[in-house]
This record gives sequence, C-alpha cells and structure tokens, in this order.
Amino acid sequence: MININNNILIILNAEQNYYSILGVHEKATPHELRKAFCKLTKELHPDTTSLNHQDATFKLRVVLEAYENLNNPTLRNLYDMKLKNIQNSETDILNGRKINHNISKLTNTIGYRRPFSNGEMFSLFLLIFVISLSLIFFLLFANFTGREVNSIPIWLIE
Repeated sequence: MININNNILIILNAEQNYYSILGVHEKATPHELRKAFCKLTKELHPDTTSLNHQDATFKLRVVLEAYENLNNPTLRNLYDMKLKNIQNSETDILNGRKINHNISKLTNTIGYRRPFSNGEMFSLFLLIFVISLSLIFFLLFANFTGREVNSIPIWLIE
C-alpha cells in the first residue's frame, strides 16, 4: 500500500483496483476521473514531488494506467466486469463453491482515439488560424506586388 496525502492506493502484484488508485468511487463521472487524475499528477510528478525520481515515476505510471483504463468507456466496462467476476468468485469460494471464471485481460482496443482535450482543441484552432492567416497574407502580398499566384515553378521549366 502507498499512502499519498491520506489517499491509500492499493497496489497488488497482478491486480490493481484503479478506482482506489485514483481515489474515486466506481460510478465516478469522466469529469471526476479527470479531476482526480490531475490532482494526483500534480502531487506525483517527479519535478514537483519530494519523493525520489524512481518512486515518483513508478507511482505516476500507475496513476496514468488507472486513468487511461477508466477514461476509455470500453476498457472501463471490461474492467468493471472483471471486478464483478473477481468479487463473485471470492464469494463463491467463501460459500464453499469453487467456480473458475474466465477473466479477460484489459488491453488497449485497436482504433480507439480518446477525445481531444481543451488544450489540444485550442492548439488545433491556433494552427488552423495561423495557416489560414499566412495564406491570406501570401495572396495579399502577391496581389500588391503584381506577381502571379498560379505561376509555374522554375525547376519545372526545361
């Protein structure tokens, strides 16, 4: 177990409870997940924490893995089913019945792209704006200097 500002993160060798790592409940909204993730990354980032570099990097990777799996709706559903199967098998074992549940591993789904964040959308907007503005200035400059816009490059003329 790792204790970070009264948040107890349970880290097991094979299984990790991603909800307890992020410190949220199982029905947390994407906004709550992002808020918890941002808080933990600020606390655990190797440049801002008092922990040594290796420990901070390891803990940050664990938090990142938890957030990536819970932020993706498909992976979150698989993970929730996995948790239910584990809980059901534990209750079956406690009741004297041993049932072998086939639990699928969580893997990144092919073709899934997370939605753009606000910062990425703003950067994309700025990029499109700057390119458009550059083209407009080029056309205005070409028009005022009397040059042709549809000229043939010199290297194509033999």
